[in-house]
Amino acid sequence: MAKAAAYFDAQTIAVMKVALDEAWDRLPPKLQATMLKTTLAERILKSAAKGERNRARLRDAALGNLAA
Repeated sequence: MAKAAAYFDAQTIAVMKVALDEAWDRLPPKLQATMLKTTLAERILKSAAKGERNRARLRDAALGNLAA
């Protein structure tokens, strides 16, 4: 069975963009050099698809379980 596509309104997309930029900026340079930004984006999308809309919680979901 295929997954249903998630729909995000313009406001949610804007919040996700800010959360992604904040998450990326919080990564140490060593992790930025070895990680794709899309990895963080996928984590944010997954959390948003579950209904999360809080910018800080989306950012934290992206950064969860990363070695600093």
